[in-house]
Amino acid sequence: MLLDLFENSLFALILVGILFVCAVALCVYYFQLLKIKSFRQSSGSSNEEPISVVIATRDEHDQLRQNLPFFLQQNYANFEVVVVIDDSDEKLSYVMRELEKQYSNLKVVRFEWSKNFFVNYRFAESIGIKSATYDRILLSDIATRPASPEWIAQMSKTLSGNKKIVIGYHTIASKPSFTNAFIRYNTFSYVLYYLRAVLSGNPFTADSKNIAFERSLFYQTKGVTQFYSINTGNEDMFVNKAANKDNTTIEINPNAFVKGQLEPSFNEWFDKKIRHRIMLKEFKTRNKFGLKTYDILMALFYLTAASITGCFFLPNANFFHVPINVFMIATGIFWLKIFIQWIIFKQMLNVFKEHGFLLLIPIFEIMILFLSPFLWLTGLFTKRITWK
Repeated sequence: MLLDLFENSLFALILVGILFVCAVALCVYYFQLLKIKSFRQSSGSSNEEPISVVIATRDEHDQLRQNLPFFLQQNYANFEVVVVIDDSDEKLSYVMRELEKQYSNLKVVRFEWSKNFFVNYRFAESIGIKSATYDRILLSDIATRPASPEWIAQMSKTLSGNKKIVIGYHTIASKPSFTNAFIRYNTFSYVLYYLRAVLSGNPFTADSKNIAFERSLFYQTKGVTQFYSINTGNEDMFVNKAANKDNTTIEINPNAFVKGQLEPSFNEWFDKKIRHRIMLKEFKTRNKFGLKTYDILMALFYLTAASITGCFFLPNANFFHVPINVFMIATGIFWLKIFIQWIIFKQMLNVFKEHGFLLLIPIFEIMILFLSPFLWLTGLFTKRITWK
């Protein structure tokens, strides 16, 4: 009898059952990530159709000087870089005038933020898209720079045929600190989640630091005009409304990466997570269900493991007692899940040239578990965010 194995402890049987189900479900998800590693973009000739790179910026003078040349000096025959700036910022305007003298493919769109009701990143980005000369759009961020002079060529090549949206990869600046490793892991795991969703035929979001699309599709879905008032940052709701299994793909060639140049602080990461949770309300129901299911499985896995451990060491416990053989079974399930996760994430790290946080993943997942209630409560009282 099963209860005999668990020494007639129904409570212990239930706990181990929950732990096992969560571990299996999470491992199924990890194995699905291998789709990304095995993904091979359909081969084709280079695509030299004109394309417009669109960047919106505010109060980022140093980043413009340091990073914009990497966008302007791409090995591509016909492209422009459209930069949307706040014209009331004299220092920023001066920097752009100097750069305009050096680069003929630089197009600057100027307007005063203070005179516009919708003063946020998404609105500025849409102004750049509408002002672009060409109908093929490649979005990025001035706090990043292309990993290769072939960035535009690689993204443009993939944006062809029936593929109207191409989702690329972006890294966060790597620094030798615990906080940096935590933020890079959290961002990396979310990017893996939505790249896997694309390959599973259910694209639902992307980050505007590296995404290409046809402007006609942007107009057909009314772009992001319906989300101006949300003011939540970079999560691309356009993808949530416009993408489907037929018109969307990913680009994971290292030449198509963009690299973040600024190390985000913990407070910046916290603010971004709040914005993301607000934006979740606007996602399709199936997308919200998938994300919440993953979070619940992760929480249950660690909370159940902690409960089993606590009950095992709890003295004089009767109903809540966990026998040693049950504790050993639970321990095996726990570490089997962790080892499978490490093995698969190691392969994912190699694909995306990331490093420095593999063994810390269980600690980071527990940290996110503890931070989640604070993120939820803070999000309840967050109404308006005017820039990023």
